[in-house]
Amino acid sequence: MKISIVGTGKIVEEVLGMLSKEFAGKIEVTGILAREKSIERAVDLCEKYAQTGFVFTDMDRMMEEAEADFVYIANANHVHHQYAKRAIETGHNVIVEKPVAVNRVETEELYDLAVQRCVYCMPAFSLLYMPLFHQLQEILPQIGTPRVVNCNYAQYSSRYDRYLRGEITPVFDPECAGGALMDLNIYNLCFTVALFGPPRVCHYAPNNGWNGIDTSGTILLRYPDFVATLGAAKDSNGLSFGCIQGEKGYIEVKGSVSVMEEFTLHLNGEQPVTFKADMQRHRLSFEFEEFLRLIENRPESKLNIPYLSRTALEIAIAVDKAKINSI
Repeated sequence: MKISIVGTGKIVEEVLGMLSKEFAGKIEVTGILAREKSIERAVDLCEKYAQTGFVFTDMDRMMEEAEADFVYIANANHVHHQYAKRAIETGHNVIVEKPVAVNRVETEELYDLAVQRCVYCMPAFSLLYMPLFHQLQEILPQIGTPRVVNCNYAQYSSRYDRYLRGEITPVFDPECAGGALMDLNIYNLCFTVALFGPPRVCHYAPNNGWNGIDTSGTILLRYPDFVATLGAAKDSNGLSFGCIQGEKGYIEVKGSVSVMEEFTLHLNGEQPVTFKADMQRHRLSFEFEEFLRLIENRPESKLNIPYLSRTALEIAIAVDKAKINSI
């Protein structure tokens, strides 16, 4: 499989490192699109990961010259739609980092356009491809009717000190769709929506910084049988976890639900049972493994494309509701 990459950020380097170790000779990177000020960074990535291709500064040129089965969109949140749309228009399958787009309208447009052009538009929510998450989905009915869901993701941002000094980077820029909701809490939303579908009601209580960006905050989701509270912070460290409480027991996720390294099933009156991920595999490898199978038309691919697309759209709808109902 051949892919081209849009972006040069941390997630791009993580993906390149993972591909070079786990998919050497199977997935080839044919191009990296960089902004003018990021050319040196892109060149460094090419030199560090020998399988990478050429560096481009023009999207149209990369679409024409870099052969690719998939275009991986991994730049700033607010331009995901712009670059994914261009790739789809030129007949390319796309993989789009979270969030697929910053609102429901943009997300719907991408999926509709992909259908029209007969290509794939795949969300890169790694959680949705993890075997351990699929195992949690299968076990979930054992805890009975859900009553409470709690998730928290706290990570003091490496850019927060710069923000406090008055320097705005994309992750703390409202015009770039930055902030705790779009960066960290969207993982909690993905976990909850993927398990239970869209909420009936969604409220967001943010802690806003000096420029109006939400540096931390809590989302309250109302479902027919339960409520979910999802917290995220880029301005402070704290516990990261997930917990689904049901009438017959509860499921405890250790660490951020976006990583899903392990979870424990606690059934009433029984000994807890812990399920762990394969730590020999990189957490991002499962999604690229499925993309590879999809391109090779291998029947053992486990991708449920309608489910993935619907979940990504439902997340976008929840984000829209959260913003509208911000407290």
